Amino acid sequence: MLAPDSRVVLLEQLAPPPGSRFDAAIATTFTLDLTATLIPALAFTSYSYSGSSADPIALLEALRATGDRLDVFCQGGNIAAPSHVPDLLAFLEPLVHEVKRPRGGLFHPKIWFVRYVDDAGQASYRLLVLTRNLTNDRSWDLAVRLDSASLGDREQDANAPLADLLASLPTWTIRELAPERAERISQLAGEARRIEWQWPDTVRHLGFHFLGGNRPMPDLPPGRRLVVSPFINDAGLALLDPNGATTVLSRAAELERLSPGVAERLDAYVIDSMAVVTETDETNLGGDLHAKMFVVEPTAKWASAHVFIGSANATDAALQRNVEFIVELHGHRDHLGIDSFLGETAPFRVLLEPYRATGGAALDPDEDERRKVENALREIAEIEHHVAVVDGDREASETEGHDVRVSARKPYPLCTGWRASVRLMTKAGNSIVAAEGEALAGTFSGIATADLTPFLVVQITTDSGLDVACVIVAELIDPPADRLDQILARQIDTPDKFLRFLYLLLSLGNPHLLAQLAGSAEGDGQGFGIGQSGGPGILELVLRALSERPAALGDLDRLVHRLQSTEKGREVLPDGFDAFWATVREAQDMLGETWA
Repeated sequence: MLAPDSRVVLLEQLAPPPGSRFDAAIATTFTLDLTATLIPALAFTSYSYSGSSADPIALLEALRATGDRLDVFCQGGNIAAPSHVPDLLAFLEPLVHEVKRPRGGLFHPKIWFVRYVDDAGQASYRLLVLTRNLTNDRSWDLAVRLDSASLGDREQDANAPLADLLASLPTWTIRELAPERAERISQLAGEARRIEWQWPDTVRHLGFHFLGGNRPMPDLPPGRRLVVSPFINDAGLALLDPNGATTVLSRAAELERLSPGVAERLDAYVIDSMAVVTETDETNLGGDLHAKMFVVEPTAKWASAHVFIGSANATDAALQRNVEFIVELHGHRDHLGIDSFLGETAPFRVLLEPYRATGGAALDPDEDERRKVENALREIAEIEHHVAVVDGDREASETEGHDVRVSARKPYPLCTGWRASVRLMTKAGNSIVAAEGEALAGTFSGIATADLTPFLVVQITTDSGLDVACVIVAELIDPPADRLDQILARQIDTPDKFLRFLYLLLSLGNPHLLAQLAGSAEGDGQGFGIGQSGGPGILELVLRALSERPAALGDLDRLVHRLQSTEKGREVLPDGFDAFWATVREAQDMLGETWA
């Protein structure tokens, strides 16, 4: 079982193997929290993370170093509207891809597929099959981690469902992927077909299941069953076990919504909230059940067990209509059987209590209304939206702010009495109301360059007073070319932050240097203090970059130029840096290098 503090656990699972570095990754999730999406970049760049928040300067460079090789796919309309909007979210724009709903279902898989390379250029791979979304939710979840043993010359039949899922992702996106991203995903999907995975010692066979379209959940062999799922219904349980005599771990409210006949046949359990507090208070665990696992002990093979872990709930929608992904583990009953999870000596058993469900409870009307609104937001996310900068005088707009026109291709699907409003994610308090029966169109004025964004917050308010919001990704048209540079400059507002960013940018992802930086005390940024604790100084890093990575100096030169252009920016540069950087520029000219 995973701890609910998912950010720390995910960092550990995504960190590169010793001697290797991040090269490319694909992630899929149903719901997405943009702030949670910032954190994996730290793992990929080997920068340390601890506590409840990360160093924003470390995050900034981690995103810049990995964002062009990371792609995250989520269900359109299921990006959470953040309560706090850090500037760093702008660097997620090219890597977040909303996906259309499959017919009658939802896009629901939860995986990470990562490629690493070592100094010799040898690739290795890691697959995480999760039950957790990429959010900051506190919940009980499961994860399976697989590392590659080798990349063979022949395709592995067992890998076909994984490769097919990866290859299909660009075809489902609401907005077309950039060609270089689509090409990389196709390459990764091809490599996934040839990976030979390392198996745990207790596993005899490993398989994958890609559900969706014409790929339903395979029929399970007769035998004893355990279903662990936060969401269940009669039809889903019938698909997993037509006989209905199943052990189920779920949420009490879900168990009560089953029909009385089905509920009566179940051997049911729920998580004991008091036991969670007693057993785990020192580790700050807790939250609702969110794990999804099916265990089958086939009658015909008394010593074996099959374990299915992944994104699918025990519902007919998940098993027949959604896009889902599951890993299947086959091994001995002593290691993978039901008693290994629910037996009296099983570690998780102390957190459970039996539950006798009556069944027959009706769906809460408020919950039913929320589901209708959420489905409307998913439909709205699939409508083409534009955020266009429409300045008449671009130079004047740099000081007075830009005019931004927001529009949608067609009217929103709103029920009678509903109201929809739209705003830039970066600017709270000023929104456009979608007129009934008309395509959205409106203009915002006085928007700073660093606040221009394709992320829109759409909020629906019902006549009962229910408010539900999500973030959608529009096409940003004609923004200033230096928009991200201005966002960067707004983040780096002290000499110490400038030097920390410089050090991160020029360290080339070296984990030893990053560890030194993470442990160094922050000073006032004067005298080029970073490097005084035994690491290389700024001059050494710059000389190394001139030789090995001149493009990194180009990134830094644009920031320096922007800071030098204003009095406030010049205050950010450490004493003596202007003269130092002029010398660096001269050296670049002498070497004949061009900074991209």
